[in-house]
Amino acid sequence: MPTVATPSTERTARLKNRCRFKHVAGGEYVHAGVKAGVERARLITESHKKNIGNPNCIIRARGLANILDNITIHIQDDELIVGANTEHPDYFPMYPELSYFATVDMVESHYCDHQEEMREISEYWRPYTIQTKAEKYFTPEELGIMYSATIVQPPMFVTAFSSIVPTYEAVLEDGLIKRIEDVEQKIADANASLRESPWNAQDKLGLLDKIDQWEAMVIAMKAVVGWAQRHARLAKIMAENFLADPKRKEELLEISDICRNVPAYPARGLKDAMQSKWFTYLLCHSVERYSSGYGQKEDKMLWPYYKKSVLDQTDQVMTYADAVELFECERLKVSEHGSTKGRQLREFFAGSNDLFILTLGGTNADGTDGSNECTNAILEAAANIVTTEPSIGFRWNENGNVETKKKVFECIKKGFGFPSIKNDEMNTQQLVKYFNVPLDVARDWALVLCMSPGITGRRGTQKTRSEGGSDVYPAKVMEIALTNGFDEFFSNVQLGPETGDGANFKSFDEVWNAVKAQIRSAIELSLRSKDVGRIMELTHLCCPFISAIDDGCVEKGMDANALAEVANPWHNIIGGSVVVIDSMTAIKKLVFEDKKYTMAELMDALRNNWEGKEEMRLDFWNAPKFGNDDPYADELATKYYDLIADEWKRNTTYSGTYPLPLAQSVAGYIVNGPKTAATANGRHAGEALDDGGSSPYMGCDKNGPTAVLKSVSKIDASKHKGVLLNQRLSTVLMNSDAGFDLWHAYMKTWHSLGIDHVQFNVISQEDMKAAQIEPEKYTDTLVRIAGYSAKFIDLARYSQDTIIARTEQDMAG
Repeated sequence: MPTVATPSTERTARLKNRCRFKHVAGGEYVHAGVKAGVERARLITESHKKNIGNPNCIIRARGLANILDNITIHIQDDELIVGANTEHPDYFPMYPELSYFATVDMVESHYCDHQEEMREISEYWRPYTIQTKAEKYFTPEELGIMYSATIVQPPMFVTAFSSIVPTYEAVLEDGLIKRIEDVEQKIADANASLRESPWNAQDKLGLLDKIDQWEAMVIAMKAVVGWAQRHARLAKIMAENFLADPKRKEELLEISDICRNVPAYPARGLKDAMQSKWFTYLLCHSVERYSSGYGQKEDKMLWPYYKKSVLDQTDQVMTYADAVELFECERLKVSEHGSTKGRQLREFFAGSNDLFILTLGGTNADGTDGSNECTNAILEAAANIVTTEPSIGFRWNENGNVETKKKVFECIKKGFGFPSIKNDEMNTQQLVKYFNVPLDVARDWALVLCMSPGITGRRGTQKTRSEGGSDVYPAKVMEIALTNGFDEFFSNVQLGPETGDGANFKSFDEVWNAVKAQIRSAIELSLRSKDVGRIMELTHLCCPFISAIDDGCVEKGMDANALAEVANPWHNIIGGSVVVIDSMTAIKKLVFEDKKYTMAELMDALRNNWEGKEEMRLDFWNAPKFGNDDPYADELATKYYDLIADEWKRNTTYSGTYPLPLAQSVAGYIVNGPKTAATANGRHAGEALDDGGSSPYMGCDKNGPTAVLKSVSKIDASKHKGVLLNQRLSTVLMNSDAGFDLWHAYMKTWHSLGIDHVQFNVISQEDMKAAQIEPEKYTDTLVRIAGYSAKFIDLARYSQDTIIARTEQDMAG
């Protein structure tokens, strides 16, 4: 049966019905009325023209101030959390200072109603964009490879894609007024130090840049306080002059009081904390610059304020039901939050708005259970309101309380695809082992984006995706390893080094070494582009507000993009790892051991998309496959994942250490399939790739869920930032009386095997096929793609079919 939203109050039911969702399908926004707002672009351009010649951090701070002082603000009916990133609820903002390509892509689309103005703005910014600044450090051939999005993701400086974990706690605990006072004191102390006798240039000249950075922070924070005050005045004016309903008047006067207090001063209770957190999120993720994600350990961050308001009843008193309603309001606010991305990324997030993922559960800094009543309220709100965003990552550990795990199960059972589950102990120890994070700090980790744990708190969090992110596409890498580095199928371009024609390979080692050489080349190009992009960010894209709320940046007088107090680099291997594993397994067995076929015969079949070779294709399709607890396939999988980790380990990034690989797919398995020729696992050209980081290829896991877990457990996940596993479970079984007990037993097995991650689709074949015929009846039906969830009816038919094709596992089997 289709899932139906059951909001807890009439308010959230109205908000849900009116919600201006901004999901994309096939690279286009699904809902009519979604437009590109022009005010942010107009205001930052106006300020930039006036401030050229000033230090970049000052230019950026004044640009932010001009936006916050002048952008149209609005408060919608029924809202309890206010603030938006554009002048109209239907709009998303544009960022002409980031990527010229991404801006022009949007300007020339039907979403832009101000094309002439925006063409002028985009041309003005072209020499100043980080794209233009970075391109000079790469050859035209290297840019062509990266921009083709075949073996690596286009670099950050052209996609403008970022992801951060804001230091929310500093705002909630201190308030900006105190932080302004602290920074102003640093400026005064620095100016006094410059005038001390005797003069020592080596000690003193470094203060000049610090003073500029601190002054930029003050400009930014004062503008933010003023922006919040604008919302306070608007709420008061609306209450006193335009509304007759006494209840809504009272709500607006309370909103006015809240916005007068936060983020200027510390949060008093849960309502303050939620509003202050939302303002901070908007600033860090979509006003100062664009950044994906919702990286926060929400239950831990909000617990002190939840306790004050709901349990102790000492400030901003509310009931548990009121808190659930507030969390429902947050989910709808996130669902309305729009972002502009170039087409490649819009296609990569099929069915999604953006990758909003918050984290729950796990442990506290002292090792005690991190789940609490606030955790339960957040999960209950998610179960009630049925929105894809924000998605939830749950940190599963042995000692977590069962009642919270039951609420996790309820969300999964309803088919939301979230919470996804991460191994709490493994991911905590990874931060300690690889990045020297103290244990108590590591225990507070949250997902930076889909799969990547990073620290939270007042300092040291990730402030740019140049620290961690970007992709290599392994299936395409293996394809060109067999074609001398040349892409015969899609781009007709030399994508990698010359490693020979696979038809001439005489041993499996030659195949392996060719793949290794191509992986190495792709990794190094991608990492180089990322680190060059980071230099462009810290030089030309200073973020004074993000810097101002980080204790380390304030202490050191440094821009957030420049400071890497806690290294946390990772790099994604997106959709195709299992295609590589299954292909290599089939080649090893059928060509070099059984000698049933030659490499020349295989290459001929692949180049001709198996045409006239169906019997041969079935032999390769029926060769041992990963995900069946088959030692033959699993041994090669272990070797592959170790190779991936070793290849990244050869490199050192901006933050001074090597990145860990992160095996996942987002919608890359869908988007990259059509770019990838036929592969030796028996797959036809253009078909989808494997849908996770370690998910068995669709339909190839024949031996049940335990066999899948045993295969995945043979990967040494400690060497990786994450290894994504999709599983589809029986709806009948999950909804049975024994459903929780069986699922809980499955999770205990998963945990005992030391597996990093798992996420679930619980939706029947019948419902998915019915939704394809009558989509209007399935508006709240969600499915898990890989790292995020989407409305099933928002997916293209091709994408829907890949979900349907996943093996449904029966845990009772």
